[in-house]
Amino acid sequence: MLTQISPHVYILPFDEERDRPNLGYIHGKNYSMLIDAGNSPAHLQKMLQEIEEAGLPAPKIALITHWHWDHTFAMHVFDGLTIAHKNTNDILDTLTRWEWTEEAMAERLRTGEECEFCDTHIKVEYDDITQIKVVQADIEFEDTISFNLGNVTVEVAPITNPHSDDGVVAYVKEDRILFAGDADTGDFYKLSGGYDPKRFHHYISEVDKIGYETYIHGHLDPMTRAETAALRRKITEEEL
Repeated sequence: MLTQISPHVYILPFDEERDRPNLGYIHGKNYSMLIDAGNSPAHLQKMLQEIEEAGLPAPKIALITHWHWDHTFAMHVFDGLTIAHKNTNDILDTLTRWEWTEEAMAERLRTGEECEFCDTHIKVEYDDITQIKVVQADIEFEDTISFNLGNVTVEVAPITNPHSDDGVVAYVKEDRILFAGDADTGDFYKLSGGYDPKRFHHYISEVDKIGYETYIHGHLDPMTRAETAALRRKITEEEL
């Protein structure tokens, strides 16, 4: 169910079983924005249906936080513009050439091009893997970018993090909410879910320069600053 977090921000909460991340919706006076497109057309359709039932306008743009399947595999059915960092778009370009058969997926798993966690959950989300389609974003950017949605501003910046090489964070300035993608999570492709300490500590030092009050991770409940600090202490104790 669509949940309102602040005057302008809503989320469709994550679904751990299907590896569906939190999808964000930012309601502006002039137009509205999604944060991430979802892991399948069914996931995106659920989000759009919830938005409509809440009496809110359909989003015109979807910002992608990073390339992983659960955030991007519904981009091709989004009826609006998608936007991503150049690094994300470059990786998506590679994925557009992937074949979606049992044999091709098994080979990517064998070579390490795909990770077991994602392979498993893709097969949970998709009854028919041949229906998977990957596309690049319509618009790409390289540095920071800002969106004036009308009475609410979204500031987007790439940030080194322990989860992926292409991650960005999106700060909803007036509401003091930060969408972080999965940046606090380990690297499932290079480290089997483990953490690179240098990237982890760099991320913390950079992200906490942002004046957020509420932090939205892709696969956790929204957190206060104090709760994010507690999460990072736990990661440090258990993973580093």
